[in-house]
Amino acid sequence: MNSILVPTDFSENAFVAAAYACALADASKQKVRLLHVYIALYSGFGEEGNSVKQIKLAETESTAAMKNLLEGLTSQFPSVDIEGECVKGFMIDVVTDKLKRNEHSLVVMGTKGVTNIAESIFGSTTYEVIKKSPVPVLVVPLDTPDFSFERIGFFTAYDDHELDALFAFQQAINLTPHLSMLHFYTEKDRKPEKELAHWQRKVEAAFPDWAVSCKATLVEKVDINAVTREAKGDKLDLLVFARPHKSFFEKIFRPSLTKAIANYPMVPSLFIRT
Repeated sequence: MNSILVPTDFSENAFVAAAYACALADASKQKVRLLHVYIALYSGFGEEGNSVKQIKLAETESTAAMKNLLEGLTSQFPSVDIEGECVKGFMIDVVTDKLKRNEHSLVVMGTKGVTNIAESIFGSTTYEVIKKSPVPVLVVPLDTPDFSFERIGFFTAYDDHELDALFAFQQAINLTPHLSMLHFYTEKDRKPEKELAHWQRKVEAAFPDWAVSCKATLVEKVDINAVTREAKGDKLDLLVFARPHKSFFEKIFRPSLTKAIANYPMVPSLFIRT
């Protein structure tokens, strides 16, 4: 059985992400593994005994918070196998190490935008995980409504590597929602009608069990506003972005746009490195 890794700092937005992960796990028959990474901050000028006390206090508080979180989620999702772990260290290092063990098929994280120093640090961690994770990373905004997984938007440049991303999506999620393949083009580009039809046939042949549609949208600029309008207009439950090393997609979904979407997602957004 696959397992979903959910890093948490016990904040409200992290709880929303954990609940979303549990609902997804319930629908897709997966396990959930919660992870809290704490750092005991202390002054180097204090006595060594004080440092030990602060570390023990951080550990005790983390353990108590994890216990409460597990009790709440287990009560809400009784059929989901949920476990929690508290580890001392740095979040990105611990998460990266765990993903190297090939025990998890998906990471789910919460974010609500960068509006102060604390959120900036959390947002940066989310983006770092997206950059380094070998498995898909799903970012859940704070105002996400009840779990729904019926309409998925996949942004495409008609590149064959995206079939690998869709396969990774299938392996990580194990559900078959309606897949809307979305392509942005500007006035300087030719409307890709033939490419659109060809790509739909290719995706349908690769994934015959999926309901697939393709759509090309004329935009003034490819940015987070265009992405948000498309997501809201089509009432999409999830956005999926492939992150290749080299392709036309690098120009469209450059790192700055990926970071913006990771920090300010309007709907749950899944990032897949190919």
